[in-house]
Amino acid sequence: LKVMMKDQFANYVVQKVLETCDDQQREAILTRIKAHLNTLKKYTYGKHIVARVEKLVAAGEKRLGLQPSRVLPED
Repeated sequence: LKVMMKDQFANYVVQKVLETCDDQQREAILTRIKAHLNTLKKYTYGKHIVARVEKLVAAGEKRLGLQPSRVLPED
């Protein structure tokens, strides 16, 4: 997963999986991805994953009626 998230083409596969999987699967994948978000920000293609994760988290919070939070700490 770590290699795929940094790859020019495979990062799109990871994004598509996040879009199409069910909520339980998405939570499992997001848990693994969140551990690497700060590192992913340093890679051109990793940034795509970071943006997608932030979008998915915000959408999930909106759906649950929660206040939006930041996935990543401010640098």
